[in-house]
Amino acid sequence: MNKIFDLTQKEFARQRDTLNLIGSENYPSPKVLELLGSVWQNRYSEGYPGKRYYAGQVYTDELETFVQQKALEVFDKTDEYGVNVQLLSGSPANAMVYMAALQPGDTIMSIKLSNGGHLSHLHDTSAYKKFFNHVTYDVKESTPNLFEIDAEDFKAQLSAHKPQLTIIGFSAYPRAYQFAELCRAAHKAGSLVLADIAHINGLVAAGLHDTPFQAGSDGADYVSMTTHKTMRGPRAAMVFAKKDLMDNFNKTVFPGTSGGPHMHAIAAIGQALLEILGEEEYPDGVDFRTYSQNIIDNAQALEQGLADGGLEVISPTQTHLCLVKVPDEVDSLVAQHKLEELGIILNRNVIFNDPKSAWRPSGLRLGTAALTSRGLNTEQARQLGGLIASSVLGQKGAATAVSELTTQLNWYYQS
Repeated sequence: MNKIFDLTQKEFARQRDTLNLIGSENYPSPKVLELLGSVWQNRYSEGYPGKRYYAGQVYTDELETFVQQKALEVFDKTDEYGVNVQLLSGSPANAMVYMAALQPGDTIMSIKLSNGGHLSHLHDTSAYKKFFNHVTYDVKESTPNLFEIDAEDFKAQLSAHKPQLTIIGFSAYPRAYQFAELCRAAHKAGSLVLADIAHINGLVAAGLHDTPFQAGSDGADYVSMTTHKTMRGPRAAMVFAKKDLMDNFNKTVFPGTSGGPHMHAIAAIGQALLEILGEEEYPDGVDFRTYSQNIIDNAQALEQGLADGGLEVISPTQTHLCLVKVPDEVDSLVAQHKLEELGIILNRNVIFNDPKSAWRPSGLRLGTAALTSRGLNTEQARQLGGLIASSVLGQKGAATAVSELTTQLNWYYQS
């Protein structure tokens, strides 16, 4: 048998037969997957609608324009933004903002990586530190184990460092947050704002989280997002920008840094947007807002099961993500491997002010978007939290329960 197809079948079975709690993964609809393998993959479409460099673009122009319109319909209620749908993934999308907005030597401010930030927002080993300075803002522990953005530190760092770009966005931050106050403070200090909503964009689209798409100084200048997490689309990305910044951003993407866009991914983004708008349905027929609320409800139920099972919750969730601390004597890498052997897939993660290394940190990160797509309910989520806690704490007997739970969930792909 063809080795690649053999591995694909094995990965298919692994995904079907395990419980995926990776916070940055999801299961797109079969139509999204169909478009990713469609004839759109064959096209080279350098340029933008109405100005391409190859012939044969009549339908690619129509497709890209349609997807742009749907993206703005989903996210922008202010009519102040444009959108580029040609970005390949989240980290390059953020890099394009840096290239468009900044000059070498400019300063970028973002939250500390160890306190919930993302690798693409600059960090100690980031290649972008060759070109830009980096300063951070922090979180504060408002009550025991409740960590939230420290608005005073945010403003103090703005005043002290005068960054040219401020990033509001996170990778391991379970709390909801408001954009307007932070955007206003950054703008008052003379900084542009990039809101990276890769993790929460589905919740934003559903109206279940505050939005950075706001008028005037209350809104972000740039908004980046991946399209595969809570948005439940393909592995791709979009960047929105205020209209006066959009032309320069587009030129930075093409011809500034990139060649032909991946039209198959753009088509798949469009399918996910249609499902958000209710013009298409996910196979279970659940509307997108209900699905998104189920994600949040399941995250809270999962967290309750983890706590009832004896694990320490860090910053009780208001989104799709949970963070828990493992006991000091537990090696999180070993715990992750043991859970994988049981059929539970998640990732070890640093927690706020973590004294341990990023390779063997103190915590675990869990997300409920993927299993909610498979029909997980709150009772099952709470049960799953208990199974995870019992495994981490060294108890036996969870394998049968994990297998039974897996068989109860939906799977919408052909075998």
